Amino acid sequence: MTVTVREVVGLRGSLKLKLIAGGRGLGREIEAPRVQKPALALAGYLDQIHPGRVQVLGNAEIGYLRRLSAPEAVRAVEGVCRSPVACLVVTNGNRVPDVLRRACSRHRVPLFTTDQVTAAAIRGLTRWLEERLAPETTIHGVLLRVIGLGVLLLGKSGIGKSEAALALLNRGHLLVADDVVKVREAPPGELRGRCTENLRHHLEIRGLGVLDVEQLFGTLSTLDETQIDLAIELVEGDARIALDRLGLEERHTNLLGIDIPTLQIQLRPGRDVATLVEVAARSRQLKARGIHSARRFVQRSDRSLRRASQRGSS
Repeated sequence: MTVTVREVVGLRGSLKLKLIAGGRGLGREIEAPRVQKPALALAGYLDQIHPGRVQVLGNAEIGYLRRLSAPEAVRAVEGVCRSPVACLVVTNGNRVPDVLRRACSRHRVPLFTTDQVTAAAIRGLTRWLEERLAPETTIHGVLLRVIGLGVLLLGKSGIGKSEAALALLNRGHLLVADDVVKVREAPPGELRGRCTENLRHHLEIRGLGVLDVEQLFGTLSTLDETQIDLAIELVEGDARIALDRLGLEERHTNLLGIDIPTLQIQLRPGRDVATLVEVAARSRQLKARGIHSARRFVQRSDRSLRRASQRGSS
């Protein structure tokens, strides 16, 4: 996945970036979120440049260029601008040397300036690029925020995921996405889900149609995005699956190479799915604190059996 430099132009409000040269190169692609400082490249070590990265020039780099003779400065900036860089950003409100401005225009390398200090600019660019370049996928399901946890409801079409979400909304929980959930890895090792733009804050219920959740339950009934902490698969009551009656098994659903703890709930007439989802979320919170009810139950049962066996043999 890549991002074009043109998208960075739209961030000048938050990162205070100003394009001053190389506008014809805005189609260049940024291939990695890590930002680079080209100090060694300006000194002639061009093999240190990583292709497709944003290059940030702070006080040290600009000061170095100003100390060079005119021919040396031309060679330094020409070498960098001929390299496969994405764009250049001059920080700290430094005045951009004319030699750099001319080289960027000639080689169509976008050149930005910012008044931000170098560290702040690097943090802002890196954070934004990590979000934009994060691995992403789309899955069929419903995502809610239940008692502080992101709960992803899975199951085949028409099984009742949206109806369960409606019941949870009626209990004060929050809807993130219905039907289509966009999942991305951000930060590394964690998954976050959000809704597609055209379905945002809407819920489809068979027989009722498409419902506007904010109009029905209020503006605080939805979230734009949440971390995914637990997946619950809804399965038909007559499905021939082996359910874990004690809760000792640890099931997982793998998305983008990351395992999400997963439970299965079998649907039967009269079962209160919303309550089961709430209890599953509470149980997950306890497990995160090291409290595993099923394992404690088994341990107590084992101790009772051992004591009974010892009394019988004595």
